[in-house]
Amino acid sequence: MPPIDAAEVSELLLDWCGADREDADAAAAAVTDLDGDLMEAADRRYQSIAADMGGRLWLRWPKPPADRGAAGRLLGLYPVLAAVPLMLELHRERGVDEALSRLVLADVGEKLRLNRRLHGRAALDVAFWFTAHVRGTIYQLGRLQFCMEGTTAMPRMGLHIRGEGGPLSPEAVRDSVERALAFFPATFPELFPPERSMTFMCSSWLLDPQLRDWLPEGSNILKFGELFDLVRPASYANAGGRDDIWRFVFAAAPDVLVERLPTDNTLQRSVKAGLEAGVGFQTRLGGLNRKRLGL
Repeated sequence: MPPIDAAEVSELLLDWCGADREDADAAAAAVTDLDGDLMEAADRRYQSIAADMGGRLWLRWPKPPADRGAAGRLLGLYPVLAAVPLMLELHRERGVDEALSRLVLADVGEKLRLNRRLHGRAALDVAFWFTAHVRGTIYQLGRLQFCMEGTTAMPRMGLHIRGEGGPLSPEAVRDSVERALAFFPATFPELFPPERSMTFMCSSWLLDPQLRDWLPEGSNILKFGELFDLVRPASYANAGGRDDIWRFVFAAAPDVLVERLPTDNTLQRSVKAGLEAGVGFQTRLGGLNRKRLGL
């Protein structure tokens, strides 16, 4: 892994990733604590990125060590930051605007904020998620993120939703999909030639039809779910969605009891009512029905 010092960590997090000062300062301080073992682990992660630029699968890194302080909790962050120059080079070669580069990296700052809410300290427990970002595989276009997945012969578009992206209105969704339909064939014509229709898939708790019984009528989440044709849970290995509900709805660790979950907004109150009634919310997989968007 190329050398990366405290000043570079701070600059990348503040200037490119939109991180809070508290998280940037913590990460900058902890990089000096990377000893031989941690540096070797960080280098292995970096090399996995560098060897697979443009790859369309997330790199499943091992969990960071739980007993090595802030340097261990942030271990995955440093190879991601060290790989930003590789990402920017790929973006320049593909004609991707710098504003889009900054926008996709803003997801790092968001997840650092979420980790601080979850754990009360600087951490990045989903660092592997960003292996797609820095390998030039995922882009945010308007409200939604789009990740190139599948094979070269049968590529598909994974659709993802940032928590800090703003309202998930049908208009915002349509705008994002329209942008994707223009961006990817122009930027990656070898994967998305004119004769190949783009397929959009989404795996999320947002698609659970059980939400219809608990969210208010007219909810943007319900409108979003109605845009997808679902795959049956029995054929989808990640049907359980408890951890996602705790993480993304309540910003709570998985061991927080239901009665202690916050009720600061309508979504939290509605989902908590369902949990208290014994509902087991699920992560569901669905394919976007473009006709329902008028596309």
